[in-house]
Amino acid sequence: MWTHTFHAMGCQMAAWVISDDPRAQAALIQVEQWMHRVEQALSRFRPDSDLSRLNAAAGRPYRAGPILWEVTQKALAMAQATQGLFDPAIGQALIQAGYDRTFTELAHSSHDDAQTFQALEPSGASSGAWQGVQLDPQEHTILLPPHTRLDLGGIAKGWAADQALALLRPWGPALVDAGGDLAIGDPPPDQDGWPLAVMDPLDPESDLVFLHLANQGLATSGTDHRRWRSRGRWHHHLIHPQQGRPAETDILTATVIAETAMEADVWASVLVIMGSAQADQWLHQHPHLSALLVQYDGNTLHTPAFSRQAVAYFPRYHPSG
Repeated sequence: MWTHTFHAMGCQMAAWVISDDPRAQAALIQVEQWMHRVEQALSRFRPDSDLSRLNAAAGRPYRAGPILWEVTQKALAMAQATQGLFDPAIGQALIQAGYDRTFTELAHSSHDDAQTFQALEPSGASSGAWQGVQLDPQEHTILLPPHTRLDLGGIAKGWAADQALALLRPWGPALVDAGGDLAIGDPPPDQDGWPLAVMDPLDPESDLVFLHLANQGLATSGTDHRRWRSRGRWHHHLIHPQQGRPAETDILTATVIAETAMEADVWASVLVIMGSAQADQWLHQHPHLSALLVQYDGNTLHTPAFSRQAVAYFPRYHPSG
């Protein structure tokens, strides 16, 4: 088995492929190069990225490169599928919440610098703004409403992992981990899936559930990482689109198994934003979704679809639904 680890898109990444062909190692290098290409196109922290140029052109048609064009289409489709609870047009709300630089830089900044962090009032600009984004398929132009900024960070990682898996599939069973967004290929020889565990967010040294997955995507989203302190309060990066500020939720993490890593990433974020009451109702209405929710009080909620895919549960797993 060939393995390659690297850093891209603000997180640690890894890729594996099971092959006897030494050319598979070169394919792993291509995965890293691909991830850097996606970062260059879609980072909102790089002023020369395609996304930054699009945001700067809000109110005017902007001719997008192929990566930005593809991911923007996917993002708008997922906004529609989630009834706007996933909204790529939250860039301004993230800036207003203080997430205006890479998380590495943010983590090293002063936690309560009033000049650095703006007041967390509802931005309003993000609510439903995705519906005003106009795409011209012939010209490949994107028109953002004035004062609108896209943020494609989460969905971009999942999408990029899915595309990277496609690079590795010809060489054998493969797995791509893009900062926790997993694109999972064919199972290893003589196994029914890749052995994976879901970490306990309340005890990072332990796991909650053991899984064997193949040809699927897996992602966990939560408020336990990518958070910062401003004016005596903790804030996180999961913006509630209707409120224009970090979601107030009782869900610490959500883990989702889906057909692709991109879909898993989006649904995991949306379930956290919903909170347990709305998420439980939504999951009952969408029984095909496979999800595990961990609340701040330690209770865990899971769907029947998730339970069917779990191989084993660990001691602290106390399901309440």
